[in-house]
Amino acid sequence: MQKKKYYLNIIFMVVLLGLVFYVILKEEDIDEILDALKGASIVFMLWAAAAGLMYVVMEGVSIQIILVSLGCRTNIFKCVKYSFIGFFFNAITPSATGGQPMQVLYMNNDGINMGASSVTLLFWTVIYKIALIITEGLVFIFMNSFARQYIGKYMWLFVIGIIVNVVSIFLYSIVVFSKNGARNIAFFATWLLHKLHIVKRKEKIEKKLDKLLASYNDGAKYMLSHMKTAVIVLFTTIIQRVSYFAVTWFVYKALGCSGYTCLQVIVLQSFVSVCIDILPFPGGVGVNEGFFVRLFAPVMGKSTAVSAMLLSRGASFYVILIVSAVITVAAQIHQIHIESRKVKLRNHKDRRE
Repeated sequence: MQKKKYYLNIIFMVVLLGLVFYVILKEEDIDEILDALKGASIVFMLWAAAAGLMYVVMEGVSIQIILVSLGCRTNIFKCVKYSFIGFFFNAITPSATGGQPMQVLYMNNDGINMGASSVTLLFWTVIYKIALIITEGLVFIFMNSFARQYIGKYMWLFVIGIIVNVVSIFLYSIVVFSKNGARNIAFFATWLLHKLHIVKRKEKIEKKLDKLLASYNDGAKYMLSHMKTAVIVLFTTIIQRVSYFAVTWFVYKALGCSGYTCLQVIVLQSFVSVCIDILPFPGGVGVNEGFFVRLFAPVMGKSTAVSAMLLSRGASFYVILIVSAVITVAAQIHQIHIESRKVKLRNHKDRRE
């Protein structure tokens, strides 16, 4: 059933992407776009791809920092693996809901308990959103006129994006740092699902929640007493955010564009992320491409903006999606191999006894 859901999401992504490309390209000179793509600098495109991959790697760095501070034994390679797995499942599920449960699963396979992994991911999510709020706040303090000029009629969507992120930070903070708040939310959700006949054995679920929330609370107390960790993760997350936004700057240079600074292009890309991340589409597919073209058309012309969109999304999403899929499949094969060895050892032990 779960696999069927993932396949349907992928089909939806492909159909939506096809429709968006049709709308964007139907009035454009395809030959002009293809010429721009062919003439793109390979060196700058390699930098764009590197910046896109750095975005995922830096999440792994943050995950490792938090897990180590919680006393978990792990290494950077495993944490980067969790990051790529999260990216893959976020990309193929609406509102990026599939990534963290799968990350928790793979961490558990590596011996990291569910309480520690859940606290780690929730804590990182809070920092991730705080990093966005801080960067956008600095933009409107130091680049107010530029921001207002180019966000223009989409300011309402930007404001909604910021509000959603602020509310998310508040709710995530309750879950991580407030035992009673998290318990009330979890138990209300269980009660509601029970009333809707989705959850049958409510008492059993509540016992599991109590055990899990106890782990949350222990982890949260530890994190509150280690604010230095939060500051370090905030720093690495800001680097992560900037590396993602910088993909468009490298694409901008790859196409031979000029007239705007690196900071200005990064700021415009950050607007795309704020406005689109709140929409419930797998990987932001479709709306991200369309909004990118609308926002960057005044900067580089519509045809060039279409070329930039194709290259930017390729480097910051589709290339990473392919790499993530390969890593996820490899991780699954490795896990199956481990489970198979355990079964063989268990059978061998039983025969000896």
